[in-house]
Amino acid sequence: MQETNQKIITKQYLMEKEYKELKELEEIIKLVDNVNLKLELDYKLELNNISVCGTEGINEFLYYEDGVLVSYLGISCFGGNVAELNGMTHPKWRRKGKFKKLFEFAKNECINRNFKKILLLTDGISDSGKEFIKAVGGQYDFTEYGMELLKQTSLKNKININLRKAEESDKLEIARQDLIYFSEKEDVESSSENESIEERKEDKIKLKNVNIIELNNKIVGKILIEFTNDSAFIFGFGILPEFRGKGFGKAALKEALKIIKERNISNVGLDVAAKNKRALDLYKSCGFEEKSIMDYYSI
Repeated sequence: MQETNQKIITKQYLMEKEYKELKELEEIIKLVDNVNLKLELDYKLELNNISVCGTEGINEFLYYEDGVLVSYLGISCFGGNVAELNGMTHPKWRRKGKFKKLFEFAKNECINRNFKKILLLTDGISDSGKEFIKAVGGQYDFTEYGMELLKQTSLKNKININLRKAEESDKLEIARQDLIYFSEKEDVESSSENESIEERKEDKIKLKNVNIIELNNKIVGKILIEFTNDSAFIFGFGILPEFRGKGFGKAALKEALKIIKERNISNVGLDVAAKNKRALDLYKSCGFEEKSIMDYYSI
């Protein structure tokens, strides 16, 4: 039997070469398995020359056989000191232990970096993904819907909500809001607010996407819009607790959709936790519908 040349490469950031190889492998897997892969490749490519909190260390694990990329696993961190692990293996090279090797490397990396939580992601309809997660002891945590804008509703607003681009002076406020919206309750209670805010200061790559939501020059929330070619993605959206239940969230979302429409973009997506019924109802009322399901498991 002819021996193959196998090599595992680990990196902090993706470069253009790896990005192209990963996109090619992703297209093969989507064609064969018809599943959604939340690899965050476009976001990760931008990180190669900008320091971002949570990316210190090794984040990319690539398995090559005879010079061909056959398996990949990546670590992502979007705040809260939580690591998200997602990856893929070419259908012809599955059940050979390659992804398991990458997983062990990535798991040890997460432990060494003291992430408080490690999450494994898989498409809700992926049998191979669920089988792997079960084999490594993953426990179901939550489900997230991928939503797309499928019908355009009226963007007229009765509420005078304004969205302005965030500035450097907004960093602490953005970090404060992230602590309110996206940190688990025990995290907030176990550390001082000032310490947590300092740890979550927004980096430049995120700041460029941030829109501060204002009502009569008073900050009521924030919403992020990321543009890539002919599409837009909404994330990091929140209204401060004291301003909720007044229609400000819907008004802000409509303003965001106006900004996107001005660029002649109709392909708009966002993610939302399945258990967040209020957010689900809001997005549906503005024309979004569920298109994919991503399950998260803790290890």
